[in-house]
Amino acid sequence: MKILNISASGFFGIAVQAAVLSNGTTETKLAQIKELLTPQLSENATIVFPESEKWFDVTHRAAAPRVNPGYLAVVDVASEDDVVHTIKVANEIGVPFLAVTGTHGWSDDISKIQDGIQIRMRGLNHVGLSPNNDTAFAGGGVIQYEVVQALYPYGKQAVHGLCECVSIMGPLLGGGHSVLQGDHGFAADTLVSAKVALHDGTVVTASATENEDLFWGLRGAGHNLGIVLEFELKVFDIHPDPWTYITLVYDADRIEAYFEVWNELEDTIADPGLVILNGYYRNLPVINAEKPVLVMELIYQGYDTAAPQYIEAYRAIGPIHEETITDIYWNELFDITNFGRDDRVCVPSQNWAGYVNSIARWDPASMRESYNIFADLVAIETYNTSTFIFESYGRKGVRDFPDNFNAVSPEERNKHNMLAAFLFWSGDDEIELAVARKFGERLQVASRNREIAHSYVNYAMGGEELLQVYGRDVDRLEKLQAIKTKFDPYNKFGFYASLAGA
Repeated sequence: MKILNISASGFFGIAVQAAVLSNGTTETKLAQIKELLTPQLSENATIVFPESEKWFDVTHRAAAPRVNPGYLAVVDVASEDDVVHTIKVANEIGVPFLAVTGTHGWSDDISKIQDGIQIRMRGLNHVGLSPNNDTAFAGGGVIQYEVVQALYPYGKQAVHGLCECVSIMGPLLGGGHSVLQGDHGFAADTLVSAKVALHDGTVVTASATENEDLFWGLRGAGHNLGIVLEFELKVFDIHPDPWTYITLVYDADRIEAYFEVWNELEDTIADPGLVILNGYYRNLPVINAEKPVLVMELIYQGYDTAAPQYIEAYRAIGPIHEETITDIYWNELFDITNFGRDDRVCVPSQNWAGYVNSIARWDPASMRESYNIFADLVAIETYNTSTFIFESYGRKGVRDFPDNFNAVSPEERNKHNMLAAFLFWSGDDEIELAVARKFGERLQVASRNREIAHSYVNYAMGGEELLQVYGRDVDRLEKLQAIKTKFDPYNKFGFYASLAGA
C-alpha cells in the first residue's frame, strides 16, 4: 500500500500556524479580533465574546460537553463578505476558525479547535428558485427546515438530510443520506455549483465547468476544502401522493427473523421505490419495562412502491405493537417521523456519541450479539436513553451514479445498510465518557458482520483511518489529498475528518 500524505509545504504551513498560535496572550488576541474585525463587518453582523449574555445561544451545540470546541469569539455573519473578512483577520492574528450552522456534528475532531473563532453562518439563510424552477439557490447558513418550507409552496423539494435542525451543506459535504435518495441519489449528487471561501479568504465558484477538481472533492469530502457561502441544488417536483408512517414493535426473541426477512426482501426486490426502513433497539418501558425492544419504522411515499410486501412480511413476524399514520405531506413529514426541530435528534447540550458501520447485508448472529451488548449498556441508568439504529434509505438512486461521479466513497453507495450505536448521556464525568466509548467500540465491532470497516463520514466519531471514511481505493484517496493540498495547503479546514491526517 502506498503511503498517503499531504505535501511538505502543507505540513510546513501547519507548523507555522502552530508557532503563531503560541505567541500572544488571550487578551491580546481578543483585542485584535475586536480592533481589526469590527470595522470590516457589515451593519447587521455582530461579534459575540464570552462575557456576553448571548454567548450560550451562539455556542451551545449537540454532543456537548463531550464535543467541546473552544472559542475566543463568535462572528455572527450577515453577509458573505463577513465570512471572508473573518477568515483574513483570523489568519492575520494566527487563530483557527470554524464555520458552524446546525451544530449537529459529533466528531471528536471538532474539539481540536481551541482559542479560535466560530463563524456562525445562520445569517446566510436565503432560499429561492432559479428562473427555470429546476434548481434552487440558497445561502450557506440555511437549515433543512427552511429549505423544505421555502420550496413547498412551489411544489418543489430538494434532496437533503433527515433532521430539520441540521444544515443543508453539512450533510451534503459528506454525501448526504436522504429519504429521497432512492429516486435522486445522495444530496451531494444534486449539487450544481457552490461559491466557496477558501483558506485565505479567496472566493471561487466550483461547478462542472469551474474548478472541477474542487467541485468533485466538495461532494463527499467538502468539510476539508472551504466554507460554502452560497450553493445551487437540483430540485424536483413533489409527488402528489402522501407519505405513510408505520411503526412495528417486537420483543427481542424476533431479532433473527427480523433481519432474515430484511435480507430476503432485498434479495427479491431490486428497487422498492421510496420505502425507508428505520429500525432500532431502544428502551420503551411502556411496552416492555424489563428489556429493550426491537422496532421497525416503515416510511413510504405513495402507492406505487413495494411497501405492501414489506408490511406483510414484517407483520408476519408477530409485532407486539403497531401504529400507522397516513396522509402525511412533505412539509410535515419530518415532524411526524420524529426528525423535527423539537425532537430528540435536535436537542442540544446532551452527550451524543455515534459508532457507525455501513454494511451490504445483515448477519442475524451479529445483530443478536449487538443486542446483548446494547441491553447491558441501557441497563445502566446513565445511558438508558441510548439507541442502536439500523436503517436503509434507498439503493437505486445512489447507484444510478458511477462510483467516480464525486468524492462520495463507492463503499457508501454500495453498502446501503447503515447501523450505528447512538449513546446519549449527560454531564462531563470522565469515567462515564470512558464507559461510553468502551461500549460504543464493542457495539461497532460486534455489528460489523466481519465486513471490512466502512463508516459514513458524517456519522464518524473521529480518529478513524482515512480509508475507513473516504474509501479504500488508494489512488482515489491520493486524488482527494492532492485536492486538499491545492485548496487548503495549511489545513485550516482540519476539524472534521481531515484529509491531512491527525
